[in-house]
Amino acid sequence: MTSQNSASAQASYHGFPGPRAGTEEAFVVATTDGVRLTKRSEVRRDRNTQVQHWYGKGAHLSPDGPPDLVAALGARGMTCGAWPPNGLVVTADTYEDVMTDSSDRVTARVLVLPRSERWREAVSTALLGPWCDPLWQTGYLPTTALGALKAEARALHHQLVPVWRHGTRAGRVLSLDADLGGVSLYDLVAPDLDLLARTTDGVFADDRLNRVLRRLHPAEQRVVVAYAAREGTTWTEAAAHTGATDPKAFGDRVRRKVNRLVAEQRRRTTQRRPAPPMA
Repeated sequence: MTSQNSASAQASYHGFPGPRAGTEEAFVVATTDGVRLTKRSEVRRDRNTQVQHWYGKGAHLSPDGPPDLVAALGARGMTCGAWPPNGLVVTADTYEDVMTDSSDRVTARVLVLPRSERWREAVSTALLGPWCDPLWQTGYLPTTALGALKAEARALHHQLVPVWRHGTRAGRVLSLDADLGGVSLYDLVAPDLDLLARTTDGVFADDRLNRVLRRLHPAEQRVVVAYAAREGTTWTEAAAHTGATDPKAFGDRVRRKVNRLVAEQRRRTTQRRPAPPMA
């Protein structure tokens, strides 16, 4: 076997969607620090290696699946409508499964970012950016391109987060209108608007709210914040979002504790109100 054939036998071709809708499937070979674009004729000539596809059963021919760059390129192809490629017919269910799996795989495994609807939107938008242009321009894409993709996804996610959810040096900022299941954060503080400090962006801040939240354990605080920030439509989902081992039981416990705090805050507010003047 010649050295050229030996190298060919060790090559691993990876198929993924082309640069835009209507294009054929493209192929790359993984290198030590990136991927190299190859011609379809080269893949057809090489009979010593199977082609691994970024989706479906072909994606699991190797223990670790496709290289991270290939997974990201595949997800990009899904996002821009380049998959399925010409000549491949898939059902609507298969398309939806591949779409969700590829997006979540890139978000969680490749970019190591949280998974949520907002993060999915940020990653999908970032995938359409210029991070992979060098592959089509020069035929080579370094692994450092993933760093640019991750940075862009973070920047887009930051733009998607409402202003009132951005952190401050003192901690997290939440809108007092945030729903807590029948009550709001505003119910946790006295209703005297003149005692509340209003910031220029319409967010109220009051230390009494901080004192109430400090009566919760850190894990309970995270559930309240997740619920108020719509990371879950129920207390169970909010608890699951924070990683609780028993989301249903823990979420219900936090809900009951919040209700007790609401009742206690209302009672104290009533006691502090001055009695009406005698007639």
